Order: sequence, then C-alpha cells, then structure tokens
Amino acid sequence: MGYDPPFEDHPYYRKILSSLKAGVLLLSLFLLLGPDCYGQDSVKKLSSFRDSTDHAIDISDWLVNKKGVLILPSIITEPAVGYGALAAVIYFHSSYSEKSGPPSMTGAAGGGTQNGTWAAGVFHMGYWKQDRLRYTGALLRTSANLEFYGSGQFLGNDPVILNLDAWVLFQQLKGRIGESKFFLGGKYLLFDTDNTFEVPVDLPEFSGQEFHSTLSEASLLLNYDSRNNVFTPTKGFFLQTSGTYSDTWFGGDGLYGRLIFDAIAYFPVSDRVFIGTRYLNNYTLGEVPFYARPTIRLRGVPLVKYQDRHVLEFETEVNVNLSKRWSVLGFAGMGNAYASLDEFKNGKSVRTLGTGFRYLLIRKFGARLGMDFATSMDDFAFYFVFGTSWFR
Repeated sequence: MGYDPPFEDHPYYRKILSSLKAGVLLLSLFLLLGPDCYGQDSVKKLSSFRDSTDHAIDISDWLVNKKGVLILPSIITEPAVGYGALAAVIYFHSSYSEKSGPPSMTGAAGGGTQNGTWAAGVFHMGYWKQDRLRYTGALLRTSANLEFYGSGQFLGNDPVILNLDAWVLFQQLKGRIGESKFFLGGKYLLFDTDNTFEVPVDLPEFSGQEFHSTLSEASLLLNYDSRNNVFTPTKGFFLQTSGTYSDTWFGGDGLYGRLIFDAIAYFPVSDRVFIGTRYLNNYTLGEVPFYARPTIRLRGVPLVKYQDRHVLEFETEVNVNLSKRWSVLGFAGMGNAYASLDEFKNGKSVRTLGTGFRYLLIRKFGARLGMDFATSMDDFAFYFVFGTSWFR
C-alpha cells in the first residue's frame, strides 16, 4: 500500500497536496462535534465512526468501504503564501475492501490564500495490476505570490514579491521490480509561467520586471520502501534517488540537470518511543532557472526563503505514545542552501525546532493526524498533519 504525491521535487505547489491531506483533520473535527450539533439521529449515524475495540473516534471502516464521491475542505497555513482555504472533490473508483489495496482516485481541487495566491487543478492517482504499477497525473493552473529572496545573499532579508502565473502538467509512472520493495519509473514536469516582480531586480539573469519562462523536465527514479506503514511509519526505510534532465530541444529554457537523494529511516526504541531521521541532498548541474532551484523544506521555514543551486537537509524527530490513541513528538532540523561545494560554509543555513501531537484516527491503516508547531531563526509556523510530515 503506497502513495506518491505529485510535484515532490518542486516546492511551490507541494503544499497544495499537503493541504488536501489536512482535509481529513477537518472531517475528524466534524465527527467529534457532530453529536452536539445535530442531535440523536446524528449520534446513531456517527456511531459507525467508532472503533469496536475501544469505542474511540475512528474512521477505519468508513475508509475501507468508501466508494464514490468525497468532498474535503482544508486549511492552508504555509507562511510563504499566508493563511487560506482549499477544497477538493475526490472520486474513489473502488474501495480498499473491493480491491484489497489502495483504490484509484480522480479529483479536482481549488483554493486561495490571503495574499492573493490561488490554484485550481485536476488529478488522477492510479494503482494498477495489484499495486505493481503506480501512476500520478495532474494539471494545475495557479497564480502564486511569493516572497522572493533569491539565490545567495543578494537580497538578504529584504525580499521582493514575485508572482508566478503558471500552467503545470505533471506525469509519473513507477513499476515494482519483481516481488521486491524496489520501484523503477520516470516522471515529466512542464511548468509554463509568466513571472512578474513587484519591482525590477537589477541582475543580469532577471531582464526587467516581467518575463516568460518554461520548465520542461524528465526524470528517472529508483525507489526502495520497507516502511511498515506508509501513513505513520514506526520502522523501516524509504530511499529514493532520481536524475533529472532538461534542454531547449525538450521545450525548456536551458540545459541543466539535478541529482536528488532522499533517505528516511524509522527506528523503534521501545513499544512507546520511536525515532525518525530524514536526509536530503538536492544537487543541480548547469544553469537551472532561478524559480526551479532547490529550496529548504523544513517545518518552520517558509518555502523559497532559503534557496540556491544546491540544498542539504537533515531532520530528526522523537515520537512518544502516551496512550493507544494519543502521542506527542519533538523534532529538530538543519539545512543549508549553497552555490557550490567551495561555498558551502557561506551558504544560507537555518536551524529549526518544534513539537506536535497526533491522534490515531485510522487504526486499521495505522494513520495518525494532528498538528505541528515549529520555529526557525526568524519564523514560526504551524501545520495540520495527516500521517507523517515526511509523507512520501
């Protein structure tokens, strides 16, 4: 059973999918508040959302048997674009019980934030041949207003507003290698955008205040996944390496590439305590467009604030189960965005620290939800989280 979110290497729109997951949190709040708001009939109806083992709120049976249309509201809390709201309509082609595995899903989503950012799109996630083939496809239209700090230190702590008026097309297909835990596949991303700075940026690579650009990338990826749970793992490894190629003949603005290695490990210390670690190395080659350069993605750090040609990240967290349903966690991280190996010590570095809590909402899938609160050197943020914050 697995799930691979789109745009995994491109920071501007990854938060959109994360907000979809947060919709499950709002659904749970509805279930918790339902009896008080809707009376005795609702109490009877909502009794199906309680676990037979401990009578706690749980939506396992509902999800296992779910088929048809689901409407999910959500909240956006990303500091880079401000607070906002998002809604998705998802069609389940089958249920988990019918397919004995993850169902294929087709949906549409749209939303906006207080700084004028908005996005709308359609997507399909297919799990075929008894989960031997995994497909993700999406088409997105967006206008994103971001605080642009740029690569290196040339803007310092005084960003300019950058608007990205874009169409995004994403395609990914992965196949299981034999009966192993390895997957091999490829993906394609087309990012066609009109860029507008709030004020002109006086650098050679930015010709004036408005300009058009196109990102066209093809990637080959190899993935190993031995986690005991794709939603809230407590044991196992997720390892993925990918190589990306882009060139003018391919429809892009230039010749460049990127090499990405992502490693996540989970270790049980006892029946109640679990440790997780994550390491990411995103290394680019050639003249990568400024808006596609890697950016540090740690809890407590606004997207695209720490950006350069290469990025290194490390984060660790400790989870403690207080009871069967409730757990708390603490985490810390560090990252560095740098121009070259020689300039590593002069890169844009950041450290983070945070805490959070989880509730076991879907016992049969081992899926928890809750909130994280994180701070970095100059910023604070909170997040609604379904599963793990390192969802892969």
